[in-house]
Amino acid sequence: SNRVGGRTYTRRDVADIPIEFGAELIHGENVVTWEHVNQLGLKTIHWKKQDDSVVRLETGEFMTMKEAREKVPEFDVTRSWNIPNIPARPNEDWRSYLTRIGFNKRQLQYVKRSFANACGESPRFLSAKAMLEHLRAHEEGYGDYRILDGYDSIYNCLAQGLDIRLNSPVELVKWQANKVSVTTKTETLEAEAVVIAVPIGVLHAGMINFEPGLPVIKTDALTGLRMGPVIKLIYKFDKPIFNRDIAAIYSSLNPPMWWSPSFGRGDFAERGQTAWTAFVSGDWAMDLLSLGEQGALEEAIDSLSLELDKKLSPISAHLVNWPEEEYIRGGYSFVLPGCDGSREDLAKPIPPLYWAGEATAPEHQAATVHGAYLSGKRAAKQILDNVAAKQKRLANREAKVSAQASPV
Repeated sequence: SNRVGGRTYTRRDVADIPIEFGAELIHGENVVTWEHVNQLGLKTIHWKKQDDSVVRLETGEFMTMKEAREKVPEFDVTRSWNIPNIPARPNEDWRSYLTRIGFNKRQLQYVKRSFANACGESPRFLSAKAMLEHLRAHEEGYGDYRILDGYDSIYNCLAQGLDIRLNSPVELVKWQANKVSVTTKTETLEAEAVVIAVPIGVLHAGMINFEPGLPVIKTDALTGLRMGPVIKLIYKFDKPIFNRDIAAIYSSLNPPMWWSPSFGRGDFAERGQTAWTAFVSGDWAMDLLSLGEQGALEEAIDSLSLELDKKLSPISAHLVNWPEEEYIRGGYSFVLPGCDGSREDLAKPIPPLYWAGEATAPEHQAATVHGAYLSGKRAAKQILDNVAAKQKRLANREAKVSAQASPV
């Protein structure tokens, strides 16, 4: 594409603060992203959801997240996920699984509004086994953190000094045992290995041809993975629209999830300005997109006006339509019911082709910046290990030939 960053995309021309059109948060206090944050001395803020978020319950009450979790057990279980240790059935989707273990209609709606929306697709398309795996992994930590200096502070630093060819979409990858060539619209590059890290939406669309074609393990893996429809609607206001101590609103309407990138930025708020972002996926996103760009922006702000019982008039509005981004074509990867193991199969190297990207990360790291980053480090190690193994075999062969040629 015409920029680095992929699905991390910081814009600095929308407001006086960095606005994330793509990845927004660091998910977990123990993830690798902190190495870059600390190295670069970046400022962050912790999103304390219990204290600085409000929830519109399905019964109509408006409460803080903490109040809702303390007073409404049927809501709390959709946040704590303290559920019975019942395994998923083969081919079972997330909605069917939760229904089977006893979730009622209100609880299923909470799951759709928050958890599934954050996963990038509606519950009926999500593998129950994959979701349980995701929920039971805790080594990453629990907190969510915003980089006040912008995510571009990290990806621009990582890009420094690299020979990056922008505006060079790949059309053909030709590969054989120890050689690969990559053809773009303007040139052909040859190498001993290639890392394929494009979003799976691009691979599904057939934008890149492979000669020979990919083996069955890869085509089957791609069949088991999808990119969910994810959009953002971003609004700037010339005055606060809600309590400045509130960072997020979990609505009962569409969009179901709102947060404020201006939260915790005193200088921006002191000028009276504030920014709010709606994060929308799955059926929620498709319903809004069916209205067209302007219609979606108007419908979303009317929804928030209704939720807050006041007429809201933003001074600017932007729709970030990731499914329509030509070189992205979706939000996050997810595993379809009955297709567990697809991430692992996509990640397996078939030299000289190596695979990276969030879709190849383990389930608990998929759909995250740190998962994508670690997948790249894994692919690099696989290449280096393969090179070392080839060098060792060559050295052994040369030593054997030398020994045979030596006089007795």
